[in-house]
Amino acid sequence: MKKLIAMSAAAAIAATMSFASDADLRAELEQLKKEVAALKKQTKGIKAKRLKKQISELKSAALHDNIKWSVDYRVSLDVLNYKHANGDTVEKNDLISNRLLLGMKYAPVDNLSFFGQLAYYKNFGDTADHSQSNSPFGVGYANFDWITNENATDNTLKVRQAYFVYFGDEVFGSSIPWTASIGRRPSTNGLLVNLRDDDRPASPIGHVVNMEFDGASLGFDLSNVSDVSGMYLKFCFGRGLTNARPRFDFFGDDYTSDNTKNPDIDFAGLIFKPYNDGQYEIWTTYMYAWNLIGFDQASMQNFGMASQGIDPTTGAAFTDPRLTGAYMQYYMPHFQSFGGMHSYAISAVANGVGDGINDFLDDTTAFISLAGSTTDPDGNRKMLGSDDSENGWSVYLGAQIPAMFTEDGRLGFEYNHGSKYWRSFTYGEDTMVGSKLAARGNAYEAYYTQPLVGKVLSAQLRYTFIDYEYTGSNSFFGEDGTPRKIDNLTSADFARGNNPVDEAQDIRLYIRYRY
Repeated sequence: MKKLIAMSAAAAIAATMSFASDADLRAELEQLKKEVAALKKQTKGIKAKRLKKQISELKSAALHDNIKWSVDYRVSLDVLNYKHANGDTVEKNDLISNRLLLGMKYAPVDNLSFFGQLAYYKNFGDTADHSQSNSPFGVGYANFDWITNENATDNTLKVRQAYFVYFGDEVFGSSIPWTASIGRRPSTNGLLVNLRDDDRPASPIGHVVNMEFDGASLGFDLSNVSDVSGMYLKFCFGRGLTNARPRFDFFGDDYTSDNTKNPDIDFAGLIFKPYNDGQYEIWTTYMYAWNLIGFDQASMQNFGMASQGIDPTTGAAFTDPRLTGAYMQYYMPHFQSFGGMHSYAISAVANGVGDGINDFLDDTTAFISLAGSTTDPDGNRKMLGSDDSENGWSVYLGAQIPAMFTEDGRLGFEYNHGSKYWRSFTYGEDTMVGSKLAARGNAYEAYYTQPLVGKVLSAQLRYTFIDYEYTGSNSFFGEDGTPRKIDNLTSADFARGNNPVDEAQDIRLYIRYRY
């Protein structure tokens, strides 16, 4: 533009010099200078506006007006070993799986954010029966909503998280920062469990809740009004199952309740943090869940007979072995509702032991947690095999310390014990041999986590050993969760197919990329 202005000025000067007097030339030159100055000012404004607009667009793209993506990809090798009550062992020495988590965040304004996560989790290649969920004849619950992204199933992307959070500054004029959130919750790998999983803690205390669900929360930071460091209160509400007919249903109106199926599973609870000074934390939680599901003894027995090639109605063996699959489908147990349950826990965490004793203790994290469960059977239903209210308890403790042989590595050691009637909601725990925190017995774990390339690439070696004392640890809430002393089972139980896992081991090696 400047070159164009200069050329125009030169042409005008050349033309006027040929025909005008000196006085006329000076007047025209002054006029021309004014016009050139005006043009320069005009183009300068245009460039400034254009540059300002480009900067604004760049800021919007970098700060608000786009979704921020993150990648979490992990390849794992698990060596599994199960020892059953009759002494038989079952092994899998080369289970290779890959898990991909695609995270997304979006904040259109300062006090409102959206968070989401898509998940893909499967074993390498196809499966032996060509069913990615490893559920022949339609049997199995690998795709159950509470654990659909925590189990290795198929190569589809599924929604693991999708929720928004609103941030407020005060409540009724009081200086109480608060948050409100609704959606598919970040409810796996919560507090305590997150240490061995090398994740930031999700909302629930992982000792009692580690599963996916949809719900809402309302949280309040009470530290300003209580003068207690880190005091916090959060109310949580959720739905674990919705009773609604599908659309275009032949037997009822779209999306209405079906009284022949399980009623809604709802829960409500709270998380109260009475103290947190940055080093020492105390957490408590309580929740109640309604209409919890499970199986009755008769349906499980019929299914067990069908799976062994025996007709449950006659007690005779099938004449055609091909009937086994058909009978398994026919007698597959269906969920029934058994009642409600109270769950509660208190947990203490030390992010550094002592005050400046030495660098090793300063960089050590230790915790202890006590939890309980109390059943509330519906009528005469045998919840966990009993029509009485039964109490269970669990203790969970651990420590994570610096690895003395590397600069950034971490070593961890954990132990937990569960009683006869202990029941947790930890179905989504990331342990291939089943939830260790659900164990009615003892579980021991040791792990070593090592960053390889900054915080982007890391590896972990982990060993988990579970020694069960009672049956039903990883079952649901009906008679399938009946606790029987494993050491008291006899050959007659084994002959009837009652041969539960007595011990389970999992050696895991993984490499993980996060960005």
